[in-house]
Amino acid sequence: MDENRYKKLNDAQVGEKLTRPLLVATIIENTAKNGKPFLKITFKDGFSEVVANLFDNKTETLAARGITTETIADVTLSVSEYQGAKSYIVEEIAPTKATDLTLDDFTKLPPVPLDKMYNEICDLIRSSADNCGGKYNPLSDLALKILENYKAGYMSSSAAVAMHHNLKGGLLYHSYRMTKAAAAICSVYTDLDKELIVCGAALHDIGKLWEYNTLLSGEAEYTTKGILFGHIYMGAMIIKSNADGGNYNPEKIQLLTHLILSHHGTHEWGAVSLPAVPEALALHYIDNLDAKMYIFENAYETTEAGTITSKKPFGLDGRIYKPAKSEDSE
Repeated sequence: MDENRYKKLNDAQVGEKLTRPLLVATIIENTAKNGKPFLKITFKDGFSEVVANLFDNKTETLAARGITTETIADVTLSVSEYQGAKSYIVEEIAPTKATDLTLDDFTKLPPVPLDKMYNEICDLIRSSADNCGGKYNPLSDLALKILENYKAGYMSSSAAVAMHHNLKGGLLYHSYRMTKAAAAICSVYTDLDKELIVCGAALHDIGKLWEYNTLLSGEAEYTTKGILFGHIYMGAMIIKSNADGGNYNPEKIQLLTHLILSHHGTHEWGAVSLPAVPEALALHYIDNLDAKMYIFENAYETTEAGTITSKKPFGLDGRIYKPAKSEDSE
């Protein structure tokens, strides 16, 4: 969609009313203190999203009007301030009258083309190949085999329900930045096994293909397997099932599995085991760094230069500051 066609959600100011087509991403039903029902609706404009309240409505009454998740609706939002942040109330909502809009117009994607990211990941894996003197097939062959087997999901899945990289293609974007960082860090810490850490970065979250169901809009929801097993366990199982019967170095397979199981760093954060080799420790910090950088980047989209966020972003320990532009600080 032409970004100048409609006013963006982020550009709506307190005291204004914004009327434009929006994608209904999620609908959550609640009950107010007075006992009346209301809905919390997540709207997307293709660049950002907001959560707005629709009072005196239930999910079924909204559905009867033709509005469910993944509906494109013509919406009027009133913007006010609550506890130092923008608050949104739905004044009017109806299925859109525009006939030229599709879900893709409202789906936020990573800033790097999906094909470019996938191909660069594969190139980095190939360039790190180690056949152990011809005795085994490279671990990189296994990583490329797994990526090819699950390419469609790997390229389209979200990386989270919330927190970080929670958008269509988010898993690929997160893995892409981590794989590039993993390859780069090997030029500094030269004793690291480059093939191991590059393959680990590319595959560390592969289990999320089964942990989440990613909707066309990019919203992710937990699957039954995701709740029962989690992506770390399922990622380790993918390594095993694809490596069985192949002529791979058993020690390398063991270490790659360890990287999957330990990449959350601590038991408190969900790691099955603690990093026991330097590649596992480095992978954990690269993972944590990329998640935190994404949170900063996402918060900066709605923060004016030279100001501090009104509250700490979800996933960080404190509020953040967006530096003033150089011409503003002179």
